[in-house]
Amino acid sequence: MEQLVRVKYCKEGPITYVSHLNLAQAFTRALRRANIPVVISDGFNPRFRISFGPPLPLGISSSSEYLDIRLKEEIKVEELAERLNLILPQGLRILQVKTIPSSADSLVKIIDKASYIITLKIKEVLLDSAAKNQEDGLRKLRQEVEKNNKRFLNLDKITVEKQTKNGIKMVDIRPSILDISVKKFKKQTLELGLELRIGQQGNLNPRYVARAWISNSDNNFDIQQLCRDGLYIKCKEVL
Repeated sequence: MEQLVRVKYCKEGPITYVSHLNLAQAFTRALRRANIPVVISDGFNPRFRISFGPPLPLGISSSSEYLDIRLKEEIKVEELAERLNLILPQGLRILQVKTIPSSADSLVKIIDKASYIITLKIKEVLLDSAAKNQEDGLRKLRQEVEKNNKRFLNLDKITVEKQTKNGIKMVDIRPSILDISVKKFKKQTLELGLELRIGQQGNLNPRYVARAWISNSDNNFDIQQLCRDGLYIKCKEVL
């Protein structure tokens, strides 16, 4: 009896620079080497019946990616995770596996929101050496960042240059931005939480948002790291 499983995995380290197509090939090889009984499609170019969630942009890590696998026969989800984790290349790791109804819609159709952590490095922090003054300076800087963030979210349009197949195009990314919030604030590091619309209506690269946020800020920041930490279906985590 066939079984459809939904797999949650992370993508970290150098493998974040592997394309979505090569990622699919890596999983196909791992499934074959682990002797997982995957259903194979019919036709002149038979393929494993696996389907992924929205592609992750190159260079962005993730702790919350998803993959659906259709199996020829039932297998314990714990065993599936263990066998794949022994084979998958470094940087890919299975976090959770769950059996779902065979009639379930594809991940690309149902995922409608993604959340990211944007880690920014503060270029210059003009603080006195005294601990008390440092605390005061950080408090004032945080207040300024919060004020700038609120102003950014109140913008009606946020236009950026976007590289397309037909060349550079000016695009308004504001409709894709659901929310931005300040998560952590340290002496030289700022963490922002970003929520974006995603799925059939389009997949906005969070780098565009980070760059626009920085350009609209009164402070100087460098993008240090981007990580997708959640994918959602109607405001609920996929698994």
